[in-house]
Amino acid sequence: MRMHVRRSLALLILLSLTVVGAPARAQDAETLRRELAALRQQLKALGERLEQLERRDAPVASPSAGPAPAAQAPSAPSPVATAPTVAAPPAAGAPAMDAPSLADVARPRQPFALAQPGRVLLFDIGVSGDFVADFTSSTRERRQDGTFAGRENRIFPREVELGFFGRVDPYASALVRISAGEQADDGSGSRELNVRLDEANVTLLTLPFGTTARLGLMRPRFGTLNVVHQDDLPQVDRPNVLTRFFGEEELDGERGVEAFWVLPASMYHELSLGIFDGDNDVAFGRGSLRDPLVTGRWRMFFEFEERGGLQLDLSAASGVTSDDHRNTVVGLGLKYKWAGLGSGFPVFTLAAEGLAGFRNVDAGSDRSVERWGAYAYVQYDVDRHWALGLRGDRTELPVERGSEWALSPYVQFKPSEFLRFRVQYKHTEGRGAVERSADEVFLQGSFILGAHPTERF
Repeated sequence: MRMHVRRSLALLILLSLTVVGAPARAQDAETLRRELAALRQQLKALGERLEQLERRDAPVASPSAGPAPAAQAPSAPSPVATAPTVAAPPAAGAPAMDAPSLADVARPRQPFALAQPGRVLLFDIGVSGDFVADFTSSTRERRQDGTFAGRENRIFPREVELGFFGRVDPYASALVRISAGEQADDGSGSRELNVRLDEANVTLLTLPFGTTARLGLMRPRFGTLNVVHQDDLPQVDRPNVLTRFFGEEELDGERGVEAFWVLPASMYHELSLGIFDGDNDVAFGRGSLRDPLVTGRWRMFFEFEERGGLQLDLSAASGVTSDDHRNTVVGLGLKYKWAGLGSGFPVFTLAAEGLAGFRNVDAGSDRSVERWGAYAYVQYDVDRHWALGLRGDRTELPVERGSEWALSPYVQFKPSEFLRFRVQYKHTEGRGAVERSADEVFLQGSFILGAHPTERF
């Protein structure tokens, strides 16, 4: 750039000398003065531009070398700073904050320490909201046996979540989620919000043999949908087989440790093993490490290039119930997804999961009950905004005699990746201990503020 400016400057000087040296009789005196004045203005403007370019390319002075020049441009951010910066205007007369160096970012520090002005935050913050309306008959409302028991014919906040997540240091990351939702009516008519600590765990990233481990309060890696939060579910509600075997929120809020390992193979294989207190009141309610809940999962992924991808997972969980009976649940899930070439749409998704439960019913004996259930759904994403889907599920009751099946078509509209609306119809037929015929219509609206990591497949 400077060479181009110097060449232009030399050309203009040569032109000015040529004009001055021309015979006076060929030029009018007034015309010559105007041309010389225009040349002076151009030379002045080019000189100022050259000075600006030289000041921009000059090295930044160190703190010991005195104050920086007044026209110094702000320094570029460090390439290792991947977290969002805190935008705050510097106070009048305050020295400019330097970008953090590699040593500053790599040095261990407290994850909750907020950054100073001009520094980077060490974690992301995200808020998500999930609101649901359940329309059904007055009989279902009176009996409180709808999909969202005790919240029939209401609009309610199912889950509003505040999450903090990020790197603690180069060796670990951490996650904290606080959620609030409306409790089911217990018959008293009160509609209270339940605020709780949903997740709080630290992940160790650099263990031997490529192993990663989590410690704290978490959702165990079991099955296909257990790690998915309410606002990220493929339908408004969880399938009946999952709610019958584990409860409305499945295995959530377990306290323990979990390790997982990606096998060094050509295809993706992930093994996970977890040991937890067992705080699920429906399936594993002992809540003691003397009889812990043990979970395991083997997940595989197969890529078929332009023909899509397939995920398979084999899961198992075994623990003791609150009435001191051994309960073991085994699950097999699959998920196939195909996306159109070019724009990536349309997207076709086919998923299914089956569970088999083996539960002792008499203390001190080998007599047990065997129950099973499964669900499957298909979804067609027309484009980035519209999707159609259909889910069917059938399940037996884990302990009592009875079974039920349900069919649920739905429509989804997403104005953007941060806002989603759904309309879902659900027809349920139950027999035995769950004798009923229910028709329900769900409306769902969910939003995301800030960062919100989701499942990639």
